Amino acid sequence: MKFKYKQTSNIKETDVQEVAKKLEPYLAELRTISQDSSYARDESALYLPHDEQLRKQVSKLANKSKSHKLKEVMVVGIGGSNLGTVAVYDALMPNGIALTFFDTIHVRTLKQANTRMRKIYNSKGEVLINFISKSGSTNETLVNARVLIDNLRDITDKWRDHIIVTTEPDSKLDDWAHNQGIPTLPNPVHVGGRYSVMSAVGIFPLALAGVDIKKLHKGAARMLERCLSNDVRKNYALQSAAAIYSAMKHKASIHNLFLFNMDLERVGKWHRQLFAESLGKDGKGITSIVSIGSNDLHSTFQMYLGGPKDKFTTFVRVKPSQDIHIASIDDELDAIVPELNQRSVTQVMDAIYDGTVASYQKRGLPFVEVILEKINEEELGAFLQFKMIETMLLGRLMNINAFDQPNVEEYKEITRELLG
Repeated sequence: MKFKYKQTSNIKETDVQEVAKKLEPYLAELRTISQDSSYARDESALYLPHDEQLRKQVSKLANKSKSHKLKEVMVVGIGGSNLGTVAVYDALMPNGIALTFFDTIHVRTLKQANTRMRKIYNSKGEVLINFISKSGSTNETLVNARVLIDNLRDITDKWRDHIIVTTEPDSKLDDWAHNQGIPTLPNPVHVGGRYSVMSAVGIFPLALAGVDIKKLHKGAARMLERCLSNDVRKNYALQSAAAIYSAMKHKASIHNLFLFNMDLERVGKWHRQLFAESLGKDGKGITSIVSIGSNDLHSTFQMYLGGPKDKFTTFVRVKPSQDIHIASIDDELDAIVPELNQRSVTQVMDAIYDGTVASYQKRGLPFVEVILEKINEEELGAFLQFKMIETMLLGRLMNINAFDQPNVEEYKEITRELLG
C-alpha cells in the first residue's frame, strides 16, 4: 500500500510535523498498547495482529468446524460485528465455505434462510450459525439469532453442535452459551465492534470461508509499525489524519472515501461506521460518505465538483492484476467512440481515474490517494489498520473519545421501552 498527500491535500510536510509533535505522547502510548496482551485499554485492538494465541484458538475451532457436510456459515451480527467481515469477504471472494450475513431485521431474508437451512439438512448437509454480539444484548442480533436457532432446533436435536458464539467474556450471552455447552470465542472488553475485524469477530468466519487470516494479520502488523512511527515521512495514518483535520478546520464537513474498485464497496461501508461512531460526538465530526468509481461519476460527481466546497476526498485505487482487450465489433460501432479502439478495459479505467483526479486538482479540491498493490489479505489488512489508526489519531486531535457511542444506546433503550 502507498499513500500520497503532497501537492493535493493543501498541507505540507511541516504541517504534518506540527501535528506529529502534538501527537507524539499519544503515539508513544499506542506503541506500548500495541505490544500489551492484556487488552486493558480502549486502543487494545492494536494488539490483535500480534496475538498468535488468538489466531491458534480461532484456527483450531475453524478446523474443527469444517467438514464436507458444512455448506453455509450464517453470520449473525450487526454494525461492528458484521461490517468488517463483510468488507473482507466481498473484496476477496474466497473459495471456502459460503458466508451469509444477517444484520438488520428482514422477514423475507429470515424466511428464505430458514427454507434454505431445511433444504441443506434434507440433503445431508449442515449449517453453522456464528452468533456475534459484543454486549450480548443487541436487539437486531438477538431477533435474527433466535429465529434461526428456533428453526435449527426444529431440524436437529444436535443444534448446539451447529452454533458458535462470539461475545464479550462474562456477558449474559456468554453465560447462555456456556450453560448450553456451545463453544465461544472472545470479543475483548476493550475492543469495540468497529475496531474488531482483526479479532475473532472477523477472523473466525473468514477462516471458514478460506481467507488466510495469518496474512491478514501480517498486513495489519506491517502497517502498525509504519503508522505508529514518529517519522512523518513514513507514517501514513499521521499524514492522512493531519490532512483531514486541516480540512475540517477549513470548514470541510464531509469525508468522501472514493473507491475506484467495485470489490471494495463494503470496505467503504465499514469505514463509514468507523468514522461516524468514532468521531461524531459533542457537536463535532466529519460525515463519512462512500463513492464508487466509475459508477458515481454518473450520479454524485456533479455535486462534488459543482456543489459546496465542504468535502475532503480519499481516493483509493488498486493496481491492475488482470485485463480484457476491448474487441472491435464493426466499423459503425467502433466509430462511435474511436478512442476506445485498440485499448483495454484497464487502460480506460486508468484514464477515467486520472481524469477524475485532474478535475479535482483543476478546482483546488483537497484530496489524498491510497494505492493498493492488489486485493489480497495483506493489502486489505494494511488498509483496514491504516484507517483504524487514522481514526484514533483524529479522535485525539479533536479531543473526543473515539471509542464509545453513547447516542447509539439511546435508540436501544427506547426500543426496549416500546416493547414493554
